[in-house]
Amino acid sequence: AGDRNLGIVYCTNRPSIIVRITLPDLPTPKLEDEDETGSDRKKEEKEKKKEEETTDVECHTLFSDFPARSPRVWFPVGDEDDSKHLRPVAIWVSSAKEPHGSCSRLHALELPNAEELKSSWESTNPESRDQSSLSSGCRTVVDSVWDPPQSVEDGGFPGLYINQLPTNPFLFVYGTLYATCVTIWGCYSDIVAIPIGPGAITDLQAESIIRLPRPGRRRGTTVVTCDGKQGIAAVSSDLTEPNDVFTASIHDPDFASLEWHHITNTASRVRNLTFGLMGKIIDVKERYPTQTIYLGSEADSDRRLITMAHGGPHSVTPLFFSAPLVALALCGYNVSMPNYTGSLGYGQRWVEELLGKIGRLDVDDVMGSAKELVKRGMAREGPGMQLYMGGSHGGFLGAHVIGQYPTFFSAAVLRNPVINVASMISTTDIPDWTDVECGTSYNPAALLLPENYSNLYSMSPIQYVDNVQTPVLLNIGDVDQRVPPSQGKEYYHLLKARGMGDKVEMLWFPENGHPLDKVEAERVCWETAHAWFQKYGKKTAV
Repeated sequence: AGDRNLGIVYCTNRPSIIVRITLPDLPTPKLEDEDETGSDRKKEEKEKKKEEETTDVECHTLFSDFPARSPRVWFPVGDEDDSKHLRPVAIWVSSAKEPHGSCSRLHALELPNAEELKSSWESTNPESRDQSSLSSGCRTVVDSVWDPPQSVEDGGFPGLYINQLPTNPFLFVYGTLYATCVTIWGCYSDIVAIPIGPGAITDLQAESIIRLPRPGRRRGTTVVTCDGKQGIAAVSSDLTEPNDVFTASIHDPDFASLEWHHITNTASRVRNLTFGLMGKIIDVKERYPTQTIYLGSEADSDRRLITMAHGGPHSVTPLFFSAPLVALALCGYNVSMPNYTGSLGYGQRWVEELLGKIGRLDVDDVMGSAKELVKRGMAREGPGMQLYMGGSHGGFLGAHVIGQYPTFFSAAVLRNPVINVASMISTTDIPDWTDVECGTSYNPAALLLPENYSNLYSMSPIQYVDNVQTPVLLNIGDVDQRVPPSQGKEYYHLLKARGMGDKVEMLWFPENGHPLDKVEAERVCWETAHAWFQKYGKKTAV
């Protein structure tokens, strides 16, 4: 973006390439005797000589079509008869150039084995080597999915949603090489196995991708790793069951007989605490693909409901165990975590559907999720019964809902919220976010003209500041580069100037960035949120 460095955290769309670096054979350094090692003059000469030495290496671009990341290489296992004659295989993932989160692609490339590489390099001069042949076999194994042929709840494959591949993603089962990964599938976080070789690597149909049985029937896997053969391990949780480690061995080519074995059993140690809590997925009618994850009491729907929308907006709330959310449920709240339009895990169509509609479509989805729970008898409207919590884009949505629906929520807690998109464009580390999410293309040389300002302002919650009646607690990071603290500070002063008095407070956290994830900041944020909700929400016996 000109000479401006854009933020890379949470941004899989930054320009990046996959390269192959070939290092020459270097001589093994000799051990020196004790006298030489102890001589300061010898040390200085050695360091100077090391600085003067240079070595040529060859670097060749393998992939540059889309922002790429997370390369992994499988090498044939020498003691396996069915793999020792195969070539190494490199895999990596790529994403769209915008928006900041999107459906991933999986790519693969067969590499020369050691003998082929040595023969090729010894027979030609460096200047005459055909480097293009190294990348000519690159294939897209799994492409981005625009829209699943059926809903994700009915098994429709929405595409891959991967930040990083596992450190060792490879299984080699009955002569077939598979890449494994954890991917978002609607509200679920599941393990999939993707055949990538040997032989010609071809584009796959969705039915070729194997969705593995869930470890311990838990719906939120966070980690998977393999041994390059038939062994696999995973870390999985659910809304009321914390992480446990599971292992399995693959004994058939279609994975049908896969059985997971508990290695740890943490869930049993908290079962007496989480007894009586339930977690389920709720479809929000007439707002497909919007779903919300509900965590609360099985027996008591007459509890305060906290709506907690994720940030991003191109992120997702999966069915993971979260100790703070379980603590809120044990304190007498039910919690709703909507995955609104723009969330990952439903197809690229629904990611891009939100662009140019933030502040409207996502707000309607969030409100639709709260009202859906009321219709189902799982929540109630009225004073003290509806509460809101969210950060970043979730804070943006919170400022919108209390402005557009000023009597619906009785209290709100917002972390580093986006308040005025137009004023944020010149201070955030991701100025392209402001344009892309508001439906325009980013141009680092462009001026913010009145018509552009008007478009960004029209999607910002600041326009509804005069309507706000809901008590608001703002948690602001002093060194946040993503959503600068001036956003929350501006909102605080505007609300104070409109007579909110003690119903608006701001906590300022020095040396904390966007997530407010330093230990003391996290503790204070959760404790004060609970106190804020106790103060302005209906009192419920615990």
